[in-house]
Amino acid sequence: MRKIIDWILLAALLCVAGYNVYMHRTQIRSIARGMKGKISPCASPILYSIGSIDPRFHVSTNTFVNDLKIAEAVWETPSHRNLFEYAQSGGDVTINLIYDDRQAATDKLLAMGFQTDQSLAAYDSLKARYDVLAVRVDSEQAKLNAKLAVYKRKSAAFNAVIRHWNRARQRVPPAEYTRLMEKRAELKREFYGVKPQERAVNAQIGTLNALATRLNQLIVQLNINAAQYKRTGAALGRFEEGLYHVSGGIRTIDIYQYASTKQRVRVLAHEMGHALGLEHISDREAIMYMINRGENLNVSGADLSELSRVCSSGIRP
Repeated sequence: MRKIIDWILLAALLCVAGYNVYMHRTQIRSIARGMKGKISPCASPILYSIGSIDPRFHVSTNTFVNDLKIAEAVWETPSHRNLFEYAQSGGDVTINLIYDDRQAATDKLLAMGFQTDQSLAAYDSLKARYDVLAVRVDSEQAKLNAKLAVYKRKSAAFNAVIRHWNRARQRVPPAEYTRLMEKRAELKREFYGVKPQERAVNAQIGTLNALATRLNQLIVQLNINAAQYKRTGAALGRFEEGLYHVSGGIRTIDIYQYASTKQRVRVLAHEMGHALGLEHISDREAIMYMINRGENLNVSGADLSELSRVCSSGIRP
C-alpha cells in the first residue's frame, strides 16, 4: 500500500512539474538560450521577435522588421558573423516601440522645425527659444487670467441674482427678465470670446513643455551643469532612448525615442549590441557610445574590439 501511495505522489509531482514547465516554457526556453549564449557567445544567432508597436509612431510591422534587419547588418557585415535572426514569434529577445513623453516632445518640436539632435548647439538653440517663449507665455497667460477673473466675477453675480429669484418663488417682472436674458447673452459672448485666446495660450504652453522636456533630456545626456526645468507639464530628463533589460529570464528591448529613421535604426543597433553582451565604450563616434550622437550606422574600431572581446569570452570546446 505504501508503494502505491509513493507512486501516486511521484506521479502527482511529475504532473505539477510538467504543468509548470508547460506554463513557463517561454521563460525557461529564454533562460536556457541566455545561458547558452553566455557559455558560447556568438556561436549561434540571437532570435528576436517584435512585441508591440505603439500606433502613435506610425511605423508598420514590415517597416520595423526592415529596420531591424538593417540594425543586424550594422554588426554582422563588418564582423562576418551571423549574430541575429528574426523570428515572427517566440524569439529570445522581444522588441517594442513604446511611446511616452520623450517621443511626444520630439514629435512636437520636429513638426515645428526645431533642432532636436543631441548636441550643445541644439541645447543652446532650444534654450534661447524657451527663454523667449516663456516670457511671452507668462505675459499672455497673465492677461488671460485677468479676463477669466472678470468673467468669473460677472458670472458669480449673475448666478446670485438667479438664485435670489428662484428662492423668491415669484414671477420675475418682464423688465427684469429681459435684463437677465441680455446679461446671460453678454456672459455667453464673453465666454466664447475668451476661448480662442485660451486655446492659443494652451498651445504655447504645450510647446514650452515640449521644449522643457527636451532640454531636461539634453541636460542629462550631455551632462550639462544646469538645473532641470520644473515647469508644470514638462517631464524631467530621462537618459534612455532605448533600453535592453532582463527580468525573470525574459529579455526585452524597448525603444522610446528617435528623431529620424536612421536614428531609430541606430538606437536598435545599440540595444542589440547590449543583447550580445557589449558594454558602453568611450569612443564618441561608436555605436556603443552611451549617447546616440547622430545617424551614422557604421561601427567603429572600438565597437569591433568590444564585439571581439565578447565573442571570444565564455567556454569553448
